[in-house]
Amino acid sequence: MNVIWRKEWLYEYESPWSVFEKLTLVNLADRNELLRYFGNENIKNVKHDVGDKKRELMELKSFNEELLYQTLKINLKEHNNHIIQSLIKPFHGLYSSWEHWFYKDLHWCERCLSGGYHSWFHQFKLFDECVFHKSNLLNSCPKCRGKIPFLLTNKQLDHAFMCKCGHSLAHLHSSSWNEWMGPNHLDQNILRWLQNSDDNKNQFKWIIHAQHCNLKSLIKASPEETIEFDDSNPIQHDQYFSSPFQNKLLRVCSAAYQRVEEELLTTVLEEHRHCISQLMELKKTDELADFPTICTYAYAYVFWRKSLLNKEYFYCDTLCRTVDNDSFYRGPLIIRDHLEYFADQIISYQMRSAGGINQNVLFWVLEKIITKFSANFFIDWLKVAGERSMEASVPQWNEIEQLRDNSFPNIAIKYIKCENSSSCSIEFYHLDEIQSGSKWKCPHQDERNKEEIKSMKSFTPQKIAMLVMSNPNEENLKLQKSVDKYVKRLSF
Repeated sequence: MNVIWRKEWLYEYESPWSVFEKLTLVNLADRNELLRYFGNENIKNVKHDVGDKKRELMELKSFNEELLYQTLKINLKEHNNHIIQSLIKPFHGLYSSWEHWFYKDLHWCERCLSGGYHSWFHQFKLFDECVFHKSNLLNSCPKCRGKIPFLLTNKQLDHAFMCKCGHSLAHLHSSSWNEWMGPNHLDQNILRWLQNSDDNKNQFKWIIHAQHCNLKSLIKASPEETIEFDDSNPIQHDQYFSSPFQNKLLRVCSAAYQRVEEELLTTVLEEHRHCISQLMELKKTDELADFPTICTYAYAYVFWRKSLLNKEYFYCDTLCRTVDNDSFYRGPLIIRDHLEYFADQIISYQMRSAGGINQNVLFWVLEKIITKFSANFFIDWLKVAGERSMEASVPQWNEIEQLRDNSFPNIAIKYIKCENSSSCSIEFYHLDEIQSGSKWKCPHQDERNKEEIKSMKSFTPQKIAMLVMSNPNEENLKLQKSVDKYVKRLSF
């Protein structure tokens, strides 16, 4: 196979994906042919289909490095490594694998791809727009919405730069290679960040979550809050896993959530407490009546609370906030993995830098995360509540998980170890714009409705079950069936 290629067709910060697409285009080749040609001995020995793991473009483990160099006139593996390392260097040590930092599906800029160019910046999770054009990135075919794997594969792709559905991601021709273009000028703030990322590497540590931090915002941001802690009396690693410390940690997390709940109940929800009581206690006028229209604010609060605490039921016999003892020391379980991730990063760095764990630092950071998330999560539930409360329906759990991911704050924590001192300082960066909650009209705000709700009877499944046990007549069984049907509509 005689491969056509020119060295000037590969640009700065370019990913192998567009390199191989251009090779496919100018050589009228199939991607599988290119894989077989550039593959190492392991690839050449595969007799049947080559799996996705051997098609990866990040480390190029399945490719013949020397043959790539002979063809492209550049060491593509070193080219990859240099770009990836420069992107993740400021956050060294946060993840054990590069894969955590980059999308598995192709993300691209239409304007860049129109010139045959795709960048590692487009795949990097810390950027949500093109760093060259400041335009939003695409992550699925505009026509069929299919996802394109970031691999050397024919999956979801037909001809070069063309989706299986026939949509051209870029209108390129092998004869017009002179129109191919590299990137425009890179934002100088980003360039300086990458160039200076190794400065003071022993004095501070960035702690972020790859899916919940925007690098463009972080570069320009000032810390929302900075606080100093004394590191002179740390606890040891084995104490962290002890039951007394874990219980204390749970109380701290639970208290942070409860502060948000208290604030909501004394502000935006103050005028809707009777609505919350009606929904949580499943109140209606009598056995034959329908359940009233659900107040949007009550809906948002009740299902925000249920999903946040991962509770089995949304209903109870009294306002759960005051009597639900089983969740009094219960943190926001829906983000438990995120909290554990940040805790692990803080502890790991403290053990390396100070030889022990400063529990006050850990508590402060987790409290900040929980309060930010809990407030965001309620605002997003309030957005959902408008139509859902009228329908008396709830989202599926996968929709709630998406809601959780959207609500988790974009944040960064800068842990600064003060030189020649037993103290440290923590800078907390909040990178989101302040959200405002949706405003809805409550159907139960006049005094007559409020008095009606007070006089309503509660029809929770537990009460109806006891009623049926004591008197299993046809009317009670019919009531039980109607209550169970209603509760099922509001269960996830």
